[in-house]
Amino acid sequence: MTSQARMLEPGSPPGRSSGPAFNETMQIGIVVPDVEAAAQRYKEAYGIGGWQIMEVGSENTENVRLHGQPVEWKSKTAIAMVGRVTWELIEPVDENDLFGRFLAARGGIGGVHHIAVGTPDFRRVMRAEAVRGKGSILSGTFSGVEVHYLDTERELGVILEVFSHFPEGIERPGASGMATEGATS
Repeated sequence: MTSQARMLEPGSPPGRSSGPAFNETMQIGIVVPDVEAAAQRYKEAYGIGGWQIMEVGSENTENVRLHGQPVEWKSKTAIAMVGRVTWELIEPVDENDLFGRFLAARGGIGGVHHIAVGTPDFRRVMRAEAVRGKGSILSGTFSGVEVHYLDTERELGVILEVFSHFPEGIERPGASGMATEGATS
């Protein structure tokens, strides 16, 4: 049996100039029922260790919005570097928040919720999404980094998260080409 591959021709969607909007996979966000237990399983089964476990809440978030509406945000997370990609384990604190509903919809098992991507021009991406009539599912500033969860699940099969810049204090081997907060087009 043979298969034939074909390349899609490059093009620019409305509101975006030429070139890819995203140039790096930065993070995989995985919703789990228990952060500590999941981190331990990754360490024991696959040797992935060095997890930094933290609470995310009002002390390290600003202007958090869910579908454009202000919300109080709280979750428990663990992060570790796997190669050049940050793996983020997310334990919902509220069964009715974005992650809690995702966990429930997956029968309490969880799974990959989002993939964070780097962009050479954060503001350009956000303007292009607005031109397309797309709003952010979740947005806010988390530990000094502006993030937007783009409404891409139906068209791409996964939610894309876009960072204004990479969080400080996380070592990233070999990463390059990231936008800075002040990048414009």
